[in-house]
Amino acid sequence: MNDDTLPTFALGDALATRCGNTLTASFVPGGSKIALSAYRPLKWSTRDAPSDSAGQDMVLIHMAQESSLYTEPLLRSLLSETNATFQTLQAMCQVQHGTKKASEYIKISRTYRSIVRCCLEKLEHAKKMPEIQEDETKEQQYVDAIMTFYAIECLWYLFEILYMQQHHNQLIVPQLLEWTRFHYPHTEDRATDLLLMAEEASEVENYWDTLRTLVMLGHLDVTRAILSQHRKANQAAYQSAEMVLKAMPIYQDGYALQKFCSQWEYWHNDLDRKLVSQVFAAEPELEILMQLVKGSNEHWDEELLKSQDWYEFLPGYLLYTRPTCKPFELRIAVTNWHNRWSQLRPDWQMTQMSRMVRQLMDHDVKLFIYEAQKLNDSHWFATHLIDLIYHSGQLKTYFDQQNLDLPALRHAMIFEFGSYLMTTHNLWQLGIDYLDHCDQEGIAAIELLLPRIPLKTERQAFKILALAKRRGLVNVEQDICKVLSRRAYNDQRFGSALEWAIRSKDVLAVTAIADFILKHYSKTGIMLCQDVITSIGGRMFLSPRLVFLSKYYEFYEFYRQRDFLSGAELLINLLASRITPDYFWPSLLIDALPLLESEDPKIFSKETIAILQHLEMELVPLIERNKLNTAKFSNQTSKTIFKDYRVENIEEILDLMRLACARNLARAMIIENTAPAS
Repeated sequence: MNDDTLPTFALGDALATRCGNTLTASFVPGGSKIALSAYRPLKWSTRDAPSDSAGQDMVLIHMAQESSLYTEPLLRSLLSETNATFQTLQAMCQVQHGTKKASEYIKISRTYRSIVRCCLEKLEHAKKMPEIQEDETKEQQYVDAIMTFYAIECLWYLFEILYMQQHHNQLIVPQLLEWTRFHYPHTEDRATDLLLMAEEASEVENYWDTLRTLVMLGHLDVTRAILSQHRKANQAAYQSAEMVLKAMPIYQDGYALQKFCSQWEYWHNDLDRKLVSQVFAAEPELEILMQLVKGSNEHWDEELLKSQDWYEFLPGYLLYTRPTCKPFELRIAVTNWHNRWSQLRPDWQMTQMSRMVRQLMDHDVKLFIYEAQKLNDSHWFATHLIDLIYHSGQLKTYFDQQNLDLPALRHAMIFEFGSYLMTTHNLWQLGIDYLDHCDQEGIAAIELLLPRIPLKTERQAFKILALAKRRGLVNVEQDICKVLSRRAYNDQRFGSALEWAIRSKDVLAVTAIADFILKHYSKTGIMLCQDVITSIGGRMFLSPRLVFLSKYYEFYEFYRQRDFLSGAELLINLLASRITPDYFWPSLLIDALPLLESEDPKIFSKETIAILQHLEMELVPLIERNKLNTAKFSNQTSKTIFKDYRVENIEEILDLMRLACARNLARAMIIENTAPAS
């Protein structure tokens, strides 16, 4: 939690070194990455000419990315759990608008803190595992995460005490004592060891150091319990100390404040008289404890030199000197205490956490929020705290006085945090939940970022498509379907490729895949992905080529089922439809050949003439044009590119088709013009 310093770095490659490590950079779309490369600084007076080192070294591009704590599964689970709490808060505010109580927001705040505390315990346990301790980099990541979220929990708890639990006239010292007890547990651990040792504890080297720390932290009950086990506990000095600690007034809610102040003043004066009378003089260490309980500045100053931070013993000092301190009085007490502590420790430098604790106690929430955004948590703390502040409304007056637009600040923080999660590995689903609460700007960000999520499986793709459909993001659905179509095509899963292309409503992609299927059939006689073609239905009208493929497959099915009359009718319609691709004319006309050669005519004279017309007006010109085009780009003998698996030379079709049409026309005309027997 030390102050952040601006890092300096060098690329280290030959070109960067030659240019004096001057860099240029640009943001990479779709994430928090920056592309860095060497750059020769240019001025307006620089001559526009190649440098002396031009062409000598390769230009290397280095990708710089913000480091993240959330690469660890434990921290990703923290994000998931707090996301659920965030959603609960939003739903609660929508359902109970105008009827919410402060206790409900305190419950949400404590839920956030309990999630962080649970995560810290898991991190501490994981850090002790052998595989983590053997990896220095991994261990340091755990240490950084523990330090960051320990500070977050500590600061959040203090914020909850000062701004969510407190009323204007409520005493604040008991809550601050609980706060320090919660975040300085090591002294209590040592005290537990002393209690377990019973009388032998008084012989331990750090016995009195532990008792002094307990007193300064305000843990008088534990102090009494340890003193009662001392070997000299029956002596007068220890008995008097026991009476002093036991008689110390402790304020309880609902107690008359004036009466409490009178009792406390009497108790304090009584302790002062005993110290003046040297009741504890026979036991110097015990007397120091009583001086600390009295609030003697001289003795407190000596002990403060051993403290870890300026605020560690502040609540304990207030307990013995200003037990009735109220929230609005805390600022003055903190200022005096901090000045005193700084004089005792002139070389001490405030850490970020120390500074943020001071800002909270000084009621400088504006600066506190600014500092919270510098924590190494990718704005997790600031985002959730500001959202809670916004919904609770308890600091609305403060923000109005500071001319701060709290709704806009909340919106910006949630938007930035959601965008960050959307561009982070495996966290995009959480990011969507945050962006959903950013109105139109959030929807626009989802529409921009959702298609950039790497699609690993079709299951993930279906999940993304469902999210996009739920939000009406048609363009996102189409973009994802295009990607999946291309991927399936490259994997030679042509049925899936066609299905995804149809879902994407990309006419060019659908046409290209339908062309591939038709060309494959004309070359091999094998119809690909028949199940998909069968299920196309009304979606065929997306592309004329898809219409042709669907109708041709329908003809193909009639033919296989030997329903020649229905097949012949559909074939004639396809020939007349003008949607037949050029390369498929030979195959379509060859399909008509068996029907024309049938002894029992399946095609009537009028349709036979139409087929002959298509042959002469469509296929013959196509073959001639193809010959000319091929000859322009080849010195070899011109050959037609039209192919069909049923014939070696497409030009043979012409003679065969003419002959078949003539035969069928003759048979059809005889049948059509023969009068039925009377």
